[in-house]
Amino acid sequence: MSVLTTLNKIRANYPGGWKRYARGYEGENTPQFVQPTSPDDRRSLVPALGLREYWYPAISDKGVGWKKPVGMKIMGEDIVFFRDKNGEVQALWDYCPHRGVYLSLGDCFWKGYLSCPYHGATYDGNGECVEFITEGPDSKMVGRLHAKKYPTRTLKGIVFIWMGEGEPVAIEEDVPPEFFEDHSVIRHAWNYWHCNWMIALENTFDAHNCFLVHRNSVWQLRNRLGGRPRTPIGYRARAVSNKVVKLMKGAENFYEQDGKLPYKMYYPRVNGYWPLTSYRLLWSWLTERIDAQQRLEPKFETPDEWEGTRLPGMQRISHWNCFYTRWVIPVDENLTRVIYFCSHRPRSQAEAFKRALLWPVHNWMRHFNFSDQDYDAMRTSRYQHPEYLSSTDSYLITVRRLFTEHARGLDRIVDVADQTTAEKLVYAGDEAFGMTPMTDVVERRSNGTNGAHEPEVAGANRDDD
Repeated sequence: MSVLTTLNKIRANYPGGWKRYARGYEGENTPQFVQPTSPDDRRSLVPALGLREYWYPAISDKGVGWKKPVGMKIMGEDIVFFRDKNGEVQALWDYCPHRGVYLSLGDCFWKGYLSCPYHGATYDGNGECVEFITEGPDSKMVGRLHAKKYPTRTLKGIVFIWMGEGEPVAIEEDVPPEFFEDHSVIRHAWNYWHCNWMIALENTFDAHNCFLVHRNSVWQLRNRLGGRPRTPIGYRARAVSNKVVKLMKGAENFYEQDGKLPYKMYYPRVNGYWPLTSYRLLWSWLTERIDAQQRLEPKFETPDEWEGTRLPGMQRISHWNCFYTRWVIPVDENLTRVIYFCSHRPRSQAEAFKRALLWPVHNWMRHFNFSDQDYDAMRTSRYQHPEYLSSTDSYLITVRRLFTEHARGLDRIVDVADQTTAEKLVYAGDEAFGMTPMTDVVERRSNGTNGAHEPEVAGANRDDD
């Protein structure tokens, strides 16, 4: 036994040594995701690897060069990106149909073509084998070997990919409208959260960020109320076009007194006040006035169906003169790629230059300092266990209903009750506060497919929702 091993064993017996494996081998890591299968849990209907029949942002256009392909996992699928002879980024299954090796470990020896690292099967942007290096120019594999291709489209410097099995819908159905505007500017940032994509998506629109999860974020320290006001009732919601759940105002005024929301509140059962301190009042009077100045600028307008929580996995929030999008893309069951988009429409070159200078600060404040606090708080949510929900979860259950009733290509894998126990608890909470429960906000499908339907082919006729 080495001296170091002996010392480590001795160290475990000193005060605090018990902490090393207090949580077992898992420690502080995110628990493994377990898909629920209960007919009394609507989460049982949500695919652990996401909704496939949609367009998703995949990679930055600048991230794909001419000489080396780029491998990436999306929704459990291995994808390889490279540039074709026209310079467009194309995507293939990262699997050489000859012997199954990763194409992403190969090279683009000839500009616009991707060669397998094992035998040199060389593919064009359509996945057709055009040469086979080790067999020479007379190879009979040419024209017979085909790699699976995924449709792609590059918009505002982002490569979008269609992950479905059917023909892709018109990309305008799934990608926010500002991506198709010549005058809009869209900046983006990337992050990874070690949790399932639905856990990441469901973190939205309740009062958790008021003086709690985000109480010490730079973004919320500027606000006297610490963010979204406290409330025991759920934010009202409405479904728009069976594609998005939009937040309605009103719940934030629950504790209002004489037209003003209190800063500190007394919690009688613990004989204490929250927040514990009043430090933010030293500067919030000034920062709130500075923030109010942005309201003098033109509002970033967007259609109703592009604000809120939208299929297949994005949150869209107005910041008045710009628009915030957080899009969660499943990598595998326990890992989510988070892409942030900040969209604005500059009125002049000077304004565009100013926003470019401020972008590093804004990016860190909003997308990392702020949003990573969401991740730290929610990542240990365990889907396999029952929930005890309250009225404040009314927006959440509306999102779940929309996603399980109207997502493209969603199969009914569990025969879930029309009203689950968790939903009934939310409705009971609404009634306790004298509100009408939001039981009919999302349209039910009656065709026995739980809202599943074939993808809409670009240019095809369709009925209105």
